[in-house]
Amino acid sequence: MRSYTFIAALLALFFVGCQKPTINIEENTLSYTNNEWDVSVNRPVFSAQNAALEKGCKEVNERVTKLIDSLQNDLKEQLKEYLQEAQEMKINPMIPFTLDIQDSVFMADDRYISLRLVVYTLTGGANGLTEYYAFNYSMKQGKFLEPEDILNYNKSAEIDKQIKTNFKNPDNCFTDVPTLSNVTTVNFSTNDICFTYEPLVLGAHYCGAAQVSVPRMILKGDLLLK
Repeated sequence: MRSYTFIAALLALFFVGCQKPTINIEENTLSYTNNEWDVSVNRPVFSAQNAALEKGCKEVNERVTKLIDSLQNDLKEQLKEYLQEAQEMKINPMIPFTLDIQDSVFMADDRYISLRLVVYTLTGGANGLTEYYAFNYSMKQGKFLEPEDILNYNKSAEIDKQIKTNFKNPDNCFTDVPTLSNVTTVNFSTNDICFTYEPLVLGAHYCGAAQVSVPRMILKGDLLLK
């Protein structure tokens, strides 16, 4: 009986040892509103029990926090200047200013983290501004990846062809062709490469943003990720 117990314990240790270390994702929400501000932030916080992965998670978290803090500080400065100008011109200010941040996690494992933030700001005008920010991090290399680290730009013609093939424009609202040269952000999952184009890049403002997903297997040698 003892031998069976010993074997069972060994098997348990074996399977635990074979499990891949995982990345935990906690959704962090920040929201505050008053007469001057309307701020809403949804962002992921990554963590891992594995020490090497935790280091990468910390770097991504810090980079995201730095961007969000910068966006909030910029908005405060813009509001301060705007209110001063409105007072000098004796006009009613168009407030509150708005900052809305939403996240999309495309991938988070022991190899890569791929995250996109969508940032909407409204600063005293009729139309707001929507911007996209990508954070792509390699756990193995311990660094953030640029689009040129993800795709072989020497084969941009072949990649552009695949982007165009997978581009959906059912209402023919977009008038320009999506390419690598005019892409806003590049993200990736285990199956696809996601190309995002901000509003006004491919068409009129009312067309909104465009997102093109290209299967990784189609890109083949054009993809630098392993």
